[in-house]
Amino acid sequence: MEVSDYINKAMTFAENAAKLSQKMSQGLVDNARELGFPAAGDSSAQYFDTSEEKMRNIRRQLDAKNDREKLDGLKRLIAMISKGRDVSEFFPDVVKNVVSQNIEVRKLVYIYLLRYAEQEPDLALLSINSFQKDLSDKNQIIRAMALRVMSGIRVPVISPIVLLGIKKCSTDSSPYVRKAAAHAIPKCYSLDASQKEALVEVIATLLKDRSTITIGSAIMAFNEVCPHRYDLIHPCFRKLCGLLADCDEWGQMTILDVLLRYGRTQFLNPNPHGEDLSHEAPKDVTVRANDRPFYSDSDSSEQEEDLDEEEGIVQLDPDHELLFKSCMPLLQSRNSGVVLAVARLFYHLAPAFEAQKIAKPLVRLLRNHRELQYVVLKNIAVMASTRPYLFEPFMQQFYIRSAEAAFVRNTKLEILTSIATEANIYTLLNELQQYVKSPHKDFAAATIQAIGRCATTVSAGADKCLRLLMKLLHSSNELVVAESVIVVTRLLQSCTEERLRSVIALAKLLDTIAVPMARANIIWLIGQHVETLPKVGPDVLRQVAKNFSNETNISKLQTLTLSAKLVCLNPDNATLSTLNQYVLNLARYDTNYDVRDRARFLRALTMPHNGDKPGLDALKMYLKKILLSDKEPPVAEGAVQGAEYTIGSLSMLANQSLPDYEPLPDYPEEQPDTSVRDVPEMEGWSGSRTMVMEQQGFGSDSFESRYRNGSGVSTALSGIEATGFHSGSSNGMYNPVTKRKGGEYDLDAFYDESSDEYEGSSDEEEETSSEEDEEESSSEEESEEGSEEENDDEESEEESEEEESSDDEDARTKLVRK
Repeated sequence: MEVSDYINKAMTFAENAAKLSQKMSQGLVDNARELGFPAAGDSSAQYFDTSEEKMRNIRRQLDAKNDREKLDGLKRLIAMISKGRDVSEFFPDVVKNVVSQNIEVRKLVYIYLLRYAEQEPDLALLSINSFQKDLSDKNQIIRAMALRVMSGIRVPVISPIVLLGIKKCSTDSSPYVRKAAAHAIPKCYSLDASQKEALVEVIATLLKDRSTITIGSAIMAFNEVCPHRYDLIHPCFRKLCGLLADCDEWGQMTILDVLLRYGRTQFLNPNPHGEDLSHEAPKDVTVRANDRPFYSDSDSSEQEEDLDEEEGIVQLDPDHELLFKSCMPLLQSRNSGVVLAVARLFYHLAPAFEAQKIAKPLVRLLRNHRELQYVVLKNIAVMASTRPYLFEPFMQQFYIRSAEAAFVRNTKLEILTSIATEANIYTLLNELQQYVKSPHKDFAAATIQAIGRCATTVSAGADKCLRLLMKLLHSSNELVVAESVIVVTRLLQSCTEERLRSVIALAKLLDTIAVPMARANIIWLIGQHVETLPKVGPDVLRQVAKNFSNETNISKLQTLTLSAKLVCLNPDNATLSTLNQYVLNLARYDTNYDVRDRARFLRALTMPHNGDKPGLDALKMYLKKILLSDKEPPVAEGAVQGAEYTIGSLSMLANQSLPDYEPLPDYPEEQPDTSVRDVPEMEGWSGSRTMVMEQQGFGSDSFESRYRNGSGVSTALSGIEATGFHSGSSNGMYNPVTKRKGGEYDLDAFYDESSDEYEGSSDEEEETSSEEDEEESSSEEESEEGSEEENDDEESEEESEEEESSDDEDARTKLVRK
């Protein structure tokens, strides 16, 4: 055999091996796709591929019979939606899969429909029947998502259908489905406001729910639909206080907001004499309802009431006190919003002494991201502006770091100036002195202004602040010098003789200071004290008049005023008259009309004139009062903004009333009726018509239907059965399992009762049991007529259950007789 034959055979063998390996690899890829594993080319990046070939591939996958292919196509669509791509063209292909038996496919279909149902309302209406059918599905997730999608279709025509779905799901055995019903209420209300009365009835039902999963969403629906219907809150106020600590974080914030507004309308003002605006913490003068002595007669109680009125002691309502006790554990929450909501409630609803409990939890929130830190700091700044004693012990927590953002630094600076007292003013000034050295010019200027506010609010530290500001006048930074001059001028406006040296020191700085506002302030200050400093004023006027043409407009105006004051005090001084005429002539031809107008006004008052002008002569008689009138002392500027808005609101952060902002209502003048909250609640009442007794998973509601392929439904008790009367017993016997003790089922309670109590029941119990037996017998007959094919199986099961129940009853009666 030749070499060429060997080569041909080898090439043929290699080709066959390549074809075989290709077939094997293709088979492995197909098997992997069927099993749900992505192939080598099907990485996660394919979900974001938007080529035309991929679009056709997605449409083919949506029409495939294999659930894996459909799921893969839906995942690609959801990924495109998250990326911002419009994929509404696939709406008809997606709607076909709304009846899929695969729960994962249906979830993704529901998510897609929520996104595009409003854009394609006509096509979305085609799936309404399937949504209504899904409201009775075994899986609670499907029931909840069906209602969610149905309420998300923004078509007013289907609002009655959505309302029926909400009513049905509001009495569902699953709290998750009832939560979805609560979330659907605001959507239905925005879709059709005429359904408000029916929705309010559903809200009233959901507010009675004892599930912590549902109650927060029910309160949210209450806020959206009927926020002022406090009559719905009366019967469940104490229950809300009890469930507050067990609710989810967002539900806690919603409940606290409602309870705050409720408390402002149902409880008296705990601070009848107003808030304590001093820096000292108020004394605890609050008296609870149960603090009165037991042995007391009417005379002593009347005397105590008179004493309470004189000393300002306030009696808190028991429900008012219950609200504060229920909120206390929430101060330890990890959620900043929950802690801030509790702080808002204590600040606006609690006595001034009780409000001190919120300071430490709020300071704890400062160890957070700078955005959250800023929100907390703004709220603290507003609180500190009215109640500075709350945060005075935590002054060091508000010291500023160099790496902090500008908005955080400025807010901390506001807080530090608000909590300044005579005890900490010197420590605070030492800290502020370091901030002036900051390379950030705006922050250094804000610090100088903060020093000035400290001098005006704390009189004991005014001299210290003034000395510190005078030292800053020799700084090399022009901005620091200019800002210091402005603040010092404000402080020296009503100075004493001891501070005249500071005024002279400022006058000497006119040769070196070039900032227009600073020069204008110095000239104004000299004119303000021209009577007490007769030699300083003329010399300052001489210096400024030399360079009058090059001065700024604001300095020219103050120079004209100073010249007029000197002439008014010294009308016979020729030198001052000449300087005044010189300045007025220069100002007469100035380019600024304000300067020209001021010059014409002062020329008429200070210069002699020819002619009869009786009005002008009368005006000159009051020239000294016009120019040298006493000015009011400076008032501390309110640096904190938004104090007139509710704590924790967005309007407070923006310092303006935003849409949907509603201020807190005022306290009532007289105590409202407290008996409206004395509503007895049935033990075991869950708020819905049924109460599920077994613990189940998050999927199917029925254990048998999920794991045993049975058709049974969840075991649920009606409202009567939940109180302890078992409707399945023929003799009306009390079921010991349903009697609770400490929140748990108490089996010993059955044996503690006497046998007569169970053997000889009252006539009313017999009548109720006989009526229940008749209702059960009628319901059993109807069920037997409706299910003739399954009679044999059901009869055998009923016989076995009756035998077991009879054995159990015999054993119980024997134990009772023993």
